[in-house]
Amino acid sequence: MSLAAKKLRENISEYIIFLWQMEDLLRAVQFDAAALDEFIHSYAPDQKAFESEKKWFAALVGSMRNDGVEQRGHVSEIHELIFELNYLHNTLLNIVRDKSYSDAYLQAQPNIKDYLMRTDGKSTNDVEVCLTALYGLMVLRLRKEPISSETEAAMRTFSNLLAKLSHHYRLMKQGEFNFSLN
Repeated sequence: MSLAAKKLRENISEYIIFLWQMEDLLRAVQFDAAALDEFIHSYAPDQKAFESEKKWFAALVGSMRNDGVEQRGHVSEIHELIFELNYLHNTLLNIVRDKSYSDAYLQAQPNIKDYLMRTDGKSTNDVEVCLTALYGLMVLRLRKEPISSETEAAMRTFSNLLAKLSHHYRLMKQGEFNFSLN
């Protein structure tokens, strides 16, 4: 099983952020197969894992080319997953009225609004805001740039909300989450 397949099964939010990272990686190496092989060898424990990862990357490259996102943007799978997560997010808030999830959202909501103002409203929904912000945090950390305590605190609210949403998503996909309103 590829690393991506494992993330998809375990945590949808991490999977989306991972896909964004791999899209950026492919762009950074200009889709060069040798550079990609070197990267895969850096973490694949054996030849079987290497072949699995290489196959996954080939599929991602194909998707990026088919969707015309070689330079910027995201594959359609990501847009579909974010739409699905946003639908679940709204269902948990407005129909199921899950208390734990609502509490996490109330903690994140002011930070979501603040982030939207800072980014000129480029994100289309609350879930995308949280994912985009956490991806940006990851990039800042990779660059070893300073991160304010206020930003760290805001990101924790996003992370907490997405963790709960991802948990509900996994349960839903496994058929274990019941939307019963009784």
